[in-house]
Amino acid sequence: MPEAPSKTSNHQRIKEMMLHLSPEKAEIPYNLCFDDSNNLWVASKGGLFKFDISTKSVLFSMKNDFPKKVAAYPQILMCKNKLIYVTGDLELMQFRILDQLGNIEHESFIEGKVQSLAITKLGDLFMTKQMKSASPELEQNNSGMDESIIWRSHIDFPSAWDEFASSFDECFQCLCLLDDETLAVSVASIPVNIYSKQSIKLLNTKTGQLIGKPFSSCGKEAGQIFFPRCMRPFNNSQNLLIMDKTGRFLKFDKNGQFIEICAKIDDYIGNGFTLKNGEEEAVIACSGIVLDEKGESICDDWIEAIKLDGSRWTEE
Repeated sequence: MPEAPSKTSNHQRIKEMMLHLSPEKAEIPYNLCFDDSNNLWVASKGGLFKFDISTKSVLFSMKNDFPKKVAAYPQILMCKNKLIYVTGDLELMQFRILDQLGNIEHESFIEGKVQSLAITKLGDLFMTKQMKSASPELEQNNSGMDESIIWRSHIDFPSAWDEFASSFDECFQCLCLLDDETLAVSVASIPVNIYSKQSIKLLNTKTGQLIGKPFSSCGKEAGQIFFPRCMRPFNNSQNLLIMDKTGRFLKFDKNGQFIEICAKIDDYIGNGFTLKNGEEEAVIACSGIVLDEKGESICDDWIEAIKLDGSRWTEE
């Protein structure tokens, strides 16, 4: 029997993309943000890049010569007119504070592999790290595994990190500040695999106490989440917008009630996103295997925007 046509948009999206990262060696982008001049900063395994989105030119770069040795999930955030950039290898991360010209104002080191970073308007920093893989015996017994911790610091004292919340039963993964008092956290049961139970928790940023009940569950149906890759406050922090591995942008209210799917891209393509045009669009860091004009499979990295009005790359 002939193979069914692909339901994914698997062509090289030259016409659709906002920025083509591969020619600039910005390999495997994970996080991005806009600065005060509306320039786009992209944190990738290939390094940190600042783009003028109107001319698509590179204004600044801090390249990594060996991107394959760089750990996943490099971070870039804006706070108090400064940029916070985190990158490194599998064991040691570099934490840098930059001005908007790219000059380094602070540099320190973090042990482990940073997975997610969030910051309040006042400069309170929250961080999760990837848990180290346990031996098969430990995974089978679910004992002796590392503790999952959310760490807290401040932009004025970024070398000192204190334990904010911890768990031996759940892994803290993706972080997002809904407001200065509410930290949204995606959690997965340990050991983390495709069978892990998943949910979203809201924590008080002052006390670490749970706000309300955890919401959502693991799945690919409406209102369910499948390993969130990025979360952002939405509608003036009244809602939480989640992009998961299925490429869906799911909107929840502050009480955890699912509202709608705002947009949908292909599975596993999006690594992170930020918002623009009054939160009408998501600007997505994309990476995947696509077909070029010759029909050959290539690895491609790019930035693409999608309107949050129910838009989709492909039809249902």
